[in-house]
Amino acid sequence: MLLVLIPIFVSAQETDFKRDSISPKGAFLRSLVVPGWGHHYIDKTNWKRGQYHMAADAIMILSYAGISVRSNTLESDLETYARANAGIDLSTKNRDFFLAVANYDNLDEYNDYQLRSRNWDNLISDNPENRWNWTEDDNRFRYQDMRERIDRNNNQLPALLTLMAANRVVSGISAFVKARNLVSNMPEARFSYLNEFGEPGLTASLRWGF
Repeated sequence: MLLVLIPIFVSAQETDFKRDSISPKGAFLRSLVVPGWGHHYIDKTNWKRGQYHMAADAIMILSYAGISVRSNTLESDLETYARANAGIDLSTKNRDFFLAVANYDNLDEYNDYQLRSRNWDNLISDNPENRWNWTEDDNRFRYQDMRERIDRNNNQLPALLTLMAANRVVSGISAFVKARNLVSNMPEARFSYLNEFGEPGLTASLRWGF
């Protein structure tokens, strides 16, 4: 009888130790930092759901980095193109100036339109650093196309950040629920030297939570 109960007693100790070492909150916070980490923390041998979250995060991070690098390259190409074909240095200019260069052949044409439209605040100072001149419309149209490609690339970045944040939250919630269910549904074994009537005698019980 004692030999049969010893494994139950040892199993109860191991079960309680494993249950106490798992924290739903810890699983949630780990997955917020690195999606999938919480699932790995709960069960290193079975965390396929966590692997999906981790792989998705890695893909989005690489995509974000790739788009950022491509946007920087396109902006550098745009500045070089404008300098060569319109005679303007855009390296220190803001977005509004970029758009003005894209939509008007030269500074005089741009300022003339703003004056006729009574957009006094939009006027650009007439000095050598602000003057440009597109000699051909095709060059300006190509510049516009390059500018639009940069905008499309940059517009993807906030969406990727939102998806990365959502992936972390979903992974965290999933890990939290899995850890909580594991803790609450874990079997508990009990060992006693007294029976149910309070008399001496070895007894054992096994309880499973649902």
